[in-house]
Amino acid sequence: MRVGLIVVAVLSACALAAGSAGAARSDNPVLTGDVGQNDAFTITLTDASGAAVKHLDPGTYTLVLHDHSTFHNFDLSGPGVAVTTDVAAVEDKTFTITLTDGTYFFQCDPHSSQMKGTFTVGTVPTTTTTPPPTPIPPVAPTKASASIAGSTSSFRPASGLSAGAFVIAVADRSATDGFRLSGPGVSKATGVKFRGKVTWKVKLAAGRYSYGSALHPKLRHSFTVSS
Repeated sequence: MRVGLIVVAVLSACALAAGSAGAARSDNPVLTGDVGQNDAFTITLTDASGAAVKHLDPGTYTLVLHDHSTFHNFDLSGPGVAVTTDVAAVEDKTFTITLTDGTYFFQCDPHSSQMKGTFTVGTVPTTTTTPPPTPIPPVAPTKASASIAGSTSSFRPASGLSAGAFVIAVADRSATDGFRLSGPGVSKATGVKFRGKVTWKVKLAAGRYSYGSALHPKLRHSFTVSS
């Protein structure tokens, strides 16, 4: 009689252990994936309530995949997960997957452009986008004027100049001389017989420039450009 009681107790303990293991296995929420029902171009992933999966908590899940077509498949990928069915097979597959924070993707590989979906798990890291630097507007050229008439010549402004682009309006009122400007990187002059107005676009560098008569060095003046 005691032996019989021991056998019954052992069997009861085994049954309880088996029941506990079964309960533990059933604790995993079930996700169901379907693809290619009636060879249609459809793919879905639903939870135990039948709702489309959009966001899940991190954890372990039972994934049941139903592949109904010989030219579709179900491919799930994401952080720590990569499972798929065969394209050429009609089959059911079951996987135990562990989902962590991030974004997951499912698709039919041969038709990924139209048969696809995504869902998020837990807290999805946000991507900080650094805005492009604000473009620096171009610096407007400095305007200057120059003239020559007889033995008199001028350049304005002749002081406080910084290196950069210049637009110089030149008025040549002499019929026997021209206006000359020369210095670092610049050598320009109007014609001796030229009378009229002309505009020069130049870049003046740091250094000393001379201006005035094109023919008579003694009738020339100078100014300095700072860096």
